[in-house]
Amino acid sequence: MKYRPEVDGLRAIAVLSVIMYHAQFVVFGRDWFQGGYIGVDVFFVISGYLITKIILSELRQTGSFDYAFFYERRARRILPVLFVVMLVSFPFAWRLLLPGDFVEYSKSILSAVFFGSNFFFYYATTDYGADSSLLKPFLHTWSLGIEEQFYIVLPLLVVFFHRFLNRYILLLFSLLLLVSLVWSASMSTSQPELNFYFPLSRFWELLTGSILAYLEIKRGRLGNRLASLLLPPAGIALIGAGVFLFDNATPHPGYLTALPVLGVALIIAASSASDPVGRILAWRPIVAVGLVSYSAYLWHFPVFAFARISNSSPGYGDKLVWLLITFVLSAISYVAVEQPFRRQSIMRRKTLLWTLSAAASLIIGLQASALYTQGFVERVPSMFREGSFEDEPWMTLKKPDGNPCFDGGVCVFEAEQEPAATDGRPGIFFLGDSHLAAVASGLRERLADHDLYFDLLGGCPFYLGASRYESDGVANKCSAERQAERLETVVDSPAEIVVLMGRYPLVLSGRWFDNREGGVESTDYIEIRSEQGLSPAEAVRRGIQRLLDAEKQVLLVYPLVEVGWNVPEKLNSERPDDFAELKKWLRENPLTVSFNAYMTRAHQTFEVFDSFDHPNVHRVYPHKLLCNTEIQGRCVTHDEDHLYYADDDHPTSRGREMINDLIIEEIREIELSLQR
Repeated sequence: MKYRPEVDGLRAIAVLSVIMYHAQFVVFGRDWFQGGYIGVDVFFVISGYLITKIILSELRQTGSFDYAFFYERRARRILPVLFVVMLVSFPFAWRLLLPGDFVEYSKSILSAVFFGSNFFFYYATTDYGADSSLLKPFLHTWSLGIEEQFYIVLPLLVVFFHRFLNRYILLLFSLLLLVSLVWSASMSTSQPELNFYFPLSRFWELLTGSILAYLEIKRGRLGNRLASLLLPPAGIALIGAGVFLFDNATPHPGYLTALPVLGVALIIAASSASDPVGRILAWRPIVAVGLVSYSAYLWHFPVFAFARISNSSPGYGDKLVWLLITFVLSAISYVAVEQPFRRQSIMRRKTLLWTLSAAASLIIGLQASALYTQGFVERVPSMFREGSFEDEPWMTLKKPDGNPCFDGGVCVFEAEQEPAATDGRPGIFFLGDSHLAAVASGLRERLADHDLYFDLLGGCPFYLGASRYESDGVANKCSAERQAERLETVVDSPAEIVVLMGRYPLVLSGRWFDNREGGVESTDYIEIRSEQGLSPAEAVRRGIQRLLDAEKQVLLVYPLVEVGWNVPEKLNSERPDDFAELKKWLRENPLTVSFNAYMTRAHQTFEVFDSFDHPNVHRVYPHKLLCNTEIQGRCVTHDEDHLYYADDDHPTSRGREMINDLIIEEIREIELSLQR
């Protein structure tokens, strides 16, 4: 098959787009590569074109197809560098990942070895565009899973079509493409996460390349001079539109994705090393990037992920170093791994089989050991382990059937004592989001002599007359209708006390937390929209007022201190290797956040809560436990024996105990007032 340098130039565009998307360079207040994820779609079209051309050429020349040789070539191309990256990443995972994260890392590697990363990350509920996804070292292997699944299906289809339906190959490819495209477009709005990872949603992109290959073999390359002058620039423009104009809110893959995919098709169909676009793409420096594009794609994500884990607030200089490391490693692996393994004269089939089998066995053994030991838990100081391989803090309160109360509707727990012992003790309704859910199990245990009701809805503090929308424009489960249902449930319940707790600073500001010291939780935002024209603050006030109108005793839990950094991750990445030095190091290097930053963040919530001057309103201030206690003007996140945070804003069991002491103390005061 004749070498086309402009195709390697396309590979360079694809890998640079993806890498810049994941680097998140913000210039003049904008990330100019927000649509860089379409680089993967460019790769898919190229792969479909090249693989189909290989299959059809062999069928045309020999009348048969050697499956063993085909998969051997795929193995030579895909597995050696993939296995090297996996093995090199292991020591970094050992040092930097907490046990729970190590378990997920090991599962992701095993899924990649067995060509199922896309399914793993879908079932692990990984939102590819979320900031948290940037910390998963092998998230990018989802695309390898789809490509490898295509490699299993395509040869069977092409050989079958060629032998029995040869006259209709183009029609059949086109019909399959249409079905896949319509599927992806419909799923892009109804189930966007499944759509992103599901093979059928991507096969139309690979089939676009297949159709190009079929037409080229059947009819030859486009030889029209005018087409070669006009179509490739149009193709570059369409790809550029995707890279620079798409963002995480763009339904993808879907009909809009067809624009950059068409752009790739125009370049492959009409460009050559003689037209202007082809000459640029065939320029040696660009081709060089294209040649190492597979290695660069594999290396960049773990390099970026581990760098972000060890430095949660990277600057431009840091990111430039990441890029340099990525391309140095890519060049080394291209020369030392890719090239030798592709050449049968150097790596014969038997040697290849034994080498890849040994590497796969080592990788599988290491990851199986990680799963068996729950992430090699002993390598991490005990105080950093809490919650990292057990339930997340907000999932600890369970129904009698063992399912979590969080996002599970209203949980009701009747008082455990005899009725006579609980006479006069008011029922308590806990209404809130994951912040309340994180302390709920402790409240359940310590208030077992009361009838308790829990409505714990993730990302959904209680307010009325408004709905929450994410930055991608998709409505959150926290709708105005759902909030009205929650109110009705509370009002109709016999509970006299309602404990209201949630992440109201996020609701009222619409922004995730930035501690102004390098701890930036996310650059995304949320929006509270009201068809009634209510502001977020008015929606919160309305919710509290309706509870008071129902003659409930309302206990307002003021906002928890947000940190901006994942506390266990940050401390674990910076701690001394010698566990004996840990307590001293924690005393000398406390992780704190500014009290002024907390008050600036929480002031809207304070204003709303403080606006209620009502005898049935009661208040708890958790921030007083941590702020201006050890260090004036700072809020602490740990002592030398315990962490108070399981991540950047949810408490550990120690933090939960401290908060619950305040809540229960105030509940006892309310009980006394009700008895007077």
